[in-house]
Amino acid sequence: MLRALPLLLALPRAASSLCVTPLRASPKWIGAPLLRRAGTATLSIAELEQRERAGEIVAGVGEGRELPSLSGINTLPAPLQALTVVAISAAIGGLTVALAGPVFDAARGSGLWQLSRPTWPLLGFIYLAAGVAHFTEAEGFENITPPNGTWGFWYTPFSPRANVYWTGVVEIFGGAWMLFGAGAALAGIALPSSLGPVTSDAALTLFLLTVLVTPANLYALTHNAKFPLSVETPVIGHAVRLLFQPVLLAMFWEMAQPTLFDAKANLGLL
Repeated sequence: MLRALPLLLALPRAASSLCVTPLRASPKWIGAPLLRRAGTATLSIAELEQRERAGEIVAGVGEGRELPSLSGINTLPAPLQALTVVAISAAIGGLTVALAGPVFDAARGSGLWQLSRPTWPLLGFIYLAAGVAHFTEAEGFENITPPNGTWGFWYTPFSPRANVYWTGVVEIFGGAWMLFGAGAALAGIALPSSLGPVTSDAALTLFLLTVLVTPANLYALTHNAKFPLSVETPVIGHAVRLLFQPVLLAMFWEMAQPTLFDAKANLGLL
């Protein structure tokens, strides 16, 4: 039986940028650390800003991600950056649990639930398109991939470009598999039982992937990392995008219930 793919790591973004604004001048900042890492050299904020004024770097792109961000989070000491990222991640997790549990339980069976629930597999189109974009817009996705050492603790064993590619492959697979299962059900076609609950398996795959690529959205907020490279998203845009993460996660968790039930049965947990 085909099961949902376990995933290992990093980056992403089902939608591109929300609420974009034109490019900005270097922001004002207070109490920032004196030094930033740019490439292999350690440069001061003043040196980075001088390079920006000279047109050598662009804020939010490449080395320009080390300039003070609109949120100001990357100007904090590394321990406070880590604490901020952990706190935001915990909030996303808490909201996901609340939505997937009591909120959905209260809505289940209502007219709105009956109307909207059958449309959830259409998320497969978004993830399929996003997966393709990982290859056509790889440079932009790589720009919002946090490099090792970000926030004082971030590490992955792969290069940013490798993370962009493998997550793109999983997005394409998960989105296409979800659409395949939903399309077959809509057409009244009974798929072989050996395939298992196709839509549910795809939902669990995309749930895991969404968890693992959330650091990209966090990095965009903390370091003003741009995607697309020519646009800048204001802090409120990053906040809206992060608030949408638990909605996606809760929806995928709900759709993944047949796969989770099957797994519990196979493990003797029922």
